[in-house]
Amino acid sequence: MSMRRLSLVLAGATAAVLIAMVAVSIATGATQEAHEHFHPYPEYATALIARPGGLRALMGLDVAFLCLYTGFFAAFATYLRQRGQPFTYLALGAMVATALLDIVEDHHILSLLAMAESGRPIAESTIAFQETLSSTKFSVSYLALFLFGLAIPRTSKLGWALALFLTAGTLASATLGYAAPPAWRESLDSGRWIGFLAGFAIAGAWLVREPESSTT
Repeated sequence: MSMRRLSLVLAGATAAVLIAMVAVSIATGATQEAHEHFHPYPEYATALIARPGGLRALMGLDVAFLCLYTGFFAAFATYLRQRGQPFTYLALGAMVATALLDIVEDHHILSLLAMAESGRPIAESTIAFQETLSSTKFSVSYLALFLFGLAIPRTSKLGWALALFLTAGTLASATLGYAAPPAWRESLDSGRWIGFLAGFAIAGAWLVREPESSTT
């Protein structure tokens, strides 16, 4: 299978897991994002144990999600590199770092959930670390997406759309996400899922119209 076709398959599979995560979140009311920001210990612990089943389901799906998006970006970077595009090694390296941070984040949240369920106190410095870890993960992902945007061949309208979505769109999202007041967090977190799905949809549409690389 060519890297272009493999990228298409993995983009579809990754989007399907994203949709499943959104469905679980709607059905259970659990969200990962609620635990990525600092809150005082009693409030944070109460939120953790409010929907433990839904949160564990989301963490499980997130592991599948990070495996799939890493595979997608590995195939995508290979396809772009075969076409002679720049920044692919840097972009993929940053995305792999994002996946590693995602793994640590998931298991750290699950560890905090286990502590809360057993009635153990959670140090507020640990909660602050969770926010730092999550913010670092997103910042590294912004770097990866921006570099992938620079690597997209801008030879068609869809190519321009994908390149601008990954460069200008990522920079705008990053700036707004960190500069916005806390009251905006829930809306911005919800918008991030829409952005993920839109990104895979645009990338898939672009890949469908692009040629195979010279090396398959």
